[in-house]
Amino acid sequence: MDYLVATARTLPGLTSDSVSDGFPAGVANPAFAVGVVPFDDGDTANEVVHAQLGAQMERETYEIPCEIAVGVGGGEEAAKAVRDQAFGIFDAFVTEIRRDRTLGGALHSGAALVTRVRMDQTATPEEAGRGRICSIKFAVRCDNRF
Repeated sequence: MDYLVATARTLPGLTSDSVSDGFPAGVANPAFAVGVVPFDDGDTANEVVHAQLGAQMERETYEIPCEIAVGVGGGEEAAKAVRDQAFGIFDAFVTEIRRDRTLGGALHSGAALVTRVRMDQTATPEEAGRGRICSIKFAVRCDNRF
């Protein structure tokens, strides 16, 4: 998770204060949270398979839930602006994960990929009380043999 936090902090449009490991203590805009509670059943997918894969190796698969949230004041035209900003951050993050699928060497003989993407956007500026908000929830799925 440290690698994901460090990677997110290097993305355009984000600062070290806007990226958190877990839910942030305050409100940042934009915000990028790594290791948050998943959006569906409150539990992350994980499994460890004990098998003889060659030299007594084990295989594990797990997901790290993440969320990007961007808010902007304004009327109906702000919906596109906030969505574009959120997806700009998301696309930059996915590019970095594709560049190093080992997450900085954390996955020794496996790979990471971004999966389970879901976008939510407020229907009206008044709904959130802060203007338009776009949230992109996703998971970084890790498959590893050790």
